[in-house]
Amino acid sequence: MGSIVSRGRRAATSGGSADPAAGRAVAPRGSRRATWALGAVCALLAAGLFSWMSVGQWERWDSPSWDLAIFSQLAQDYAHLRAPIVDIKGHGFNLLGDHFHPLLILLGPVWALWPSGLAVMITQDALLGLGAGILAGFGTRFLGWARGLCLGTAFTLSFGVLEAVRVQFHEVAFAVPLLAMSLCLLALRRLRAAAGWAAPLVFVKEDLGITVAVIGLVILWTALRAPAADGHGAGPEPGSGSASEGSGEQRSASGIRPAPGLCSAAAHRVRGALRRPGAPTGIILACWGLAWSVLAVSVILPALNPHGTFDYADKVDVPRALGDPLQAFAQLFTPEAKLRTWGLLLLSGAVVFLRSPLSWVGLPTLVWRFLSPNEGYWGPTWHYSLVLMPVLFAAVFDAALRARAAAPAQRRRREVVHQGDAGDPGASGRAAVLRSRARATVDAVCAAGPVLAAVLAVALVPSGPLAEAWRQREPDAAQRQVIQARQRAVEHVPEGVSVAADLSVLTRLVPGRDVHWIGTAGDPAPEYLVLQTDGATWGGRGPADPGAYAREHYGASYDVVFRERSVVVLRRA
Repeated sequence: MGSIVSRGRRAATSGGSADPAAGRAVAPRGSRRATWALGAVCALLAAGLFSWMSVGQWERWDSPSWDLAIFSQLAQDYAHLRAPIVDIKGHGFNLLGDHFHPLLILLGPVWALWPSGLAVMITQDALLGLGAGILAGFGTRFLGWARGLCLGTAFTLSFGVLEAVRVQFHEVAFAVPLLAMSLCLLALRRLRAAAGWAAPLVFVKEDLGITVAVIGLVILWTALRAPAADGHGAGPEPGSGSASEGSGEQRSASGIRPAPGLCSAAAHRVRGALRRPGAPTGIILACWGLAWSVLAVSVILPALNPHGTFDYADKVDVPRALGDPLQAFAQLFTPEAKLRTWGLLLLSGAVVFLRSPLSWVGLPTLVWRFLSPNEGYWGPTWHYSLVLMPVLFAAVFDAALRARAAAPAQRRRREVVHQGDAGDPGASGRAAVLRSRARATVDAVCAAGPVLAAVLAVALVPSGPLAEAWRQREPDAAQRQVIQARQRAVEHVPEGVSVAADLSVLTRLVPGRDVHWIGTAGDPAPEYLVLQTDGATWGGRGPADPGAYAREHYGASYDVVFRERSVVVLRRA
């Protein structure tokens, strides 16, 4: 029986690593051209679905927030090679002082070709579709076409992605394809390529530098876990001489000298570890990400912000969290809104993503959200879970790869189990059998992870944003009348003027006009005002006398030049 157990242990650890997936080389399962063609089809279908949702919102004049108008104004400035001065946030407000997102300069050419808020929305749809195609392509290439399509489908229908489409454009959309590429390459142990795709994330948003740092640490961990290649191992430790020198002393011509100490041995181990392929890459990437986050928050954003501060510095109390880590840990799971988000994450990734170290990459986003006192960050709605989705499904991909890499060792374990079952295995043998069966079950579930994730994603569709978009696809008669009134109101505001507006028409006014938010104190009196008195901006209870409101708010007289239903246009007298 002892020989059977020992053989089982050897089978479980064959390949020089306790983790059969460490340092693995995964063979593709199909031709590069065919698999990436399938990924491209998945990308187009996903982008088409997202665009259908966006076009429907645009035609219904839906405005969940002022964010699309803000990014439209930014895109307009970049298209004209100007600094992103976004008056909607405040007169003369440089948006680079709000969040650090220089990569949004890529919106400039889009706006130059198509000056519309819808173009900005479609850009996000294309980026998210690209993320779906990347995941489907990698999945198809290394797991087979069925699981590859399931991986792309699960991402496309995930709550984080569909919620992001529902609330329209946000800068984190640019992070999706970068994260998908980086983490899928990391799952394949292509460490330098993974780092190269992760590095630009620091220019998407200031907090993503911490995410990049974690990717760097995962790269370092992966490099150190891989079997040592020739010339990259730690080598013999200092002082580990021959048996004749095993007394702890070494002889020299001058007599006896002490053997090197523990510090020297530790330094030698560290030097050996850092010579592992990929280890320096991970360290450099971690430093790169951390440095950019610190620089953005402490120098760049305060320098460009009109108030000289980082506006979101109070969203997370870092000293308090570090001072009471147990309380901070408990805060990650209370109140109930956070548990709903945790639950949806576990369901979306069919739990199997937890097997992958890539899941750690999502931790910075979850920590800042759940430690913040802002309740809007806690739930599964809005765009705050978007950057978690490529992390989640790349981890599902990695878990399936690990199950595939563990298959040979698992077969050897099954052979050992069958030999043990032939006789009386004893207590230790039965424990080995149970461990082997448990590993086999985990591997089977992880291998099926993409399929399980797709099934769960489809099951959640009826209660999500996609079903809501389908139900709202046709506005009723009253909504159509309001839409027509808004269209005519915009036509009454000529291009080249300054105008303040509420959510009802804010984004539609951006092309060719200097647009302000109607609620910002201290703004100069605009030439025009547009508001919908029963709109969402006012909670359905807008000013009964828009002219009096304008005089009180701006200190200037305004005349009503258009009124239809509850939509009013005023011009400065």
